Amino acid sequence: MFLGLFVIVVVGVNTVLVCTPLFLLGLLRLAIPLAAWRRPFAYPMDLVIDAWVSVFGGLIHLLRLIEVEEDFQPDTSDRRSWQMIVSNHQSWVDILILQKAFRHRTPVLKFFTKRELIWLPFVGLAMWFLGFPYVYRTGNKPSEVATAQREINEAVMQREGSRFLDKPVAVINFVEGTRFTETKRVTRNSPYRQLLAPRRGGTVQVLSILGEKLDSVINATIQYHGDVPGFWDLLTGRATKATLIVRQVAKPASNEANDVGLWLDELWQAKDKTLIENRAIQS
Repeated sequence: MFLGLFVIVVVGVNTVLVCTPLFLLGLLRLAIPLAAWRRPFAYPMDLVIDAWVSVFGGLIHLLRLIEVEEDFQPDTSDRRSWQMIVSNHQSWVDILILQKAFRHRTPVLKFFTKRELIWLPFVGLAMWFLGFPYVYRTGNKPSEVATAQREINEAVMQREGSRFLDKPVAVINFVEGTRFTETKRVTRNSPYRQLLAPRRGGTVQVLSILGEKLDSVINATIQYHGDVPGFWDLLTGRATKATLIVRQVAKPASNEANDVGLWLDELWQAKDKTLIENRAIQS
């Protein structure tokens, strides 16, 4: 309990410290009328993410909050290229593992996040200033509501995603659309044993936005060696050991939905096989 409270205090203070200059830069950027004049602000604003991740990463390392075994392909490190990272998703801890692991290997990580998180103190507004597109989660909603929200999501991704072109960026895409649980796997009739079926919409959007600027696609596979930890488990050092496997993969044949869908299915079959084999070894 004491460890968790200590980490919360340190993270809270760090968040306030880095958000203060970020908000000043963000407000100044909003006051500038021409987009070309706003672009130079992208670099100093992204330094805020690097600073926040570095402090949290330092806490994870010094306090041994979680042990992560990293298996990186050598040619996945380049902070000067545009990249898309495709990953499975089980917990909020996934994001912190990816942020820490890729901190010195790729450009600043950006990702699409659900609109409700914009109300988080400091963090919600900070992510908005930094160009993290906020989108609706459309699952389990009446068809007319889901359709309308998908249209809004597309408009948001096109508008906010255009900022991804200002400077090199690594876009994380959790293509399952939500965190994996066994209950969701069964109710959604997933054809995979360790994954939910991938959704192609977000991937199509990222590929379309980045276009020819996209240099590489990275496949990240996260696996926990026991129960999937929650955020409090991480803060209190009770998170189970994790393995992160990172490989560069070929891009889809095209940005067309059918080609992207087939590409994701093939990628997910291989990922599911890897997870099953590793689970067998761990047990």
